[in-house]
Amino acid sequence: MKIVNGKVEELVDPTGIIEGQRFEFLLTVQFDEDDELFNEEGTGLRLLYSVKDGQRKLLTYQFYELSTESVFDLEWDEDEQATAEQYCIEHFPAI
Repeated sequence: MKIVNGKVEELVDPTGIIEGQRFEFLLTVQFDEDDELFNEEGTGLRLLYSVKDGQRKLLTYQFYELSTESVFDLEWDEDEQATAEQYCIEHFPAI
């Protein structure tokens, strides 16, 4: 998996029920053609992080088709998870 680009947005809880902060990362990723996550239309990866008391925690993730935003019902492997988390740390260090 190769991450092409990404963006992050803070999700604000208007009710104040959720403690800490929530951040949504939207990454554009590329896979080899023989990978089950390869999609000619492009593949996105959505990550939801919680940050509380300086501690970051991955809450959820979803791979999806970029053109339709249809979610793939597939799990990632440890290498894909490590790559995504490293990208977020390097490119969005303030989070």
